[in-house]
Amino acid sequence: MKLVRYVVIVSGFCMFAGCSSGQHKEIPAEYTILQDVNDLLHSAAGPTGRPPTKLADLDRFQNMNARGYAAVKAGDVVVLWGTPLKGEGETGQNEQLVAYEKEVPTKGGYVLFSAGTVKKMSPDEFNATPKSGKK
Repeated sequence: MKLVRYVVIVSGFCMFAGCSSGQHKEIPAEYTILQDVNDLLHSAAGPTGRPPTKLADLDRFQNMNARGYAAVKAGDVVVLWGTPLKGEGETGQNEQLVAYEKEVPTKGGYVLFSAGTVKKMSPDEFNATPKSGKK
């Protein structure tokens, strides 16, 4: 009897906690790397909010965001240096392109906007998107 009660309680808890055996959408590694780059750029901007202008500005934070740092350093992610950053609550409010996978201009892929939004774009969408900052 205790076992049945335990199974019922655990099953009920899982339903409320979001446990399910349903479909889970895999998040692509490229997406999460751009999230890491976002965290890295915001860490480097610090409380002043002054955006990083070169890779050396990120050096102090490479241990906190190792994947993002490695992707930028290797050239797998292109950063538009000096692009002003926004807070997470400012998504969709005149966000600017901050970083993108190196192959986005020709093959499409994921891009990062100034408030941390990561979006998949085609080459045409990317090329039509205004850019500020410098490569």
